[in-house]
Amino acid sequence: MSFSRIRLSKSATTRLSLLKGRTGLTPNILCRIGFSLSIRDPIVPKPENYDEDGQEINRYTLMGEWDKFFIALLKERLLKDGLDLKEDLFPQLRAHINRGAISLYDKVKTIEDFQELLPKEGALS
Repeated sequence: MSFSRIRLSKSATTRLSLLKGRTGLTPNILCRIGFSLSIRDPIVPKPENYDEDGQEINRYTLMGEWDKFFIALLKERLLKDGLDLKEDLFPQLRAHINRGAISLYDKVKTIEDFQELLPKEGALS
């Protein structure tokens, strides 16, 4: 994987900035949480729905020491969705991060709202 920077959409960038004000969490942490939300959504995100007019984030800043973990989750999702592991990896990563950031904005008004995003006992399968 040769990509080292990820360009977010303008919409996701705006929402991440507002979420930072609401929660005090930095965009990289919010993107990680949003990515996790998006991966759980059964609908395949469409990369073409997200422009590249927003913030650019260094991949290590975004994923940190958990990079291999996030990429492994994405690869599992690509296999489940019948997508190509090489060709679709970066477009789907961007799409999941953008969709997740936008979805997170709709779900979180305060830091306390994150508790509602946790899976309920027995909900994981």
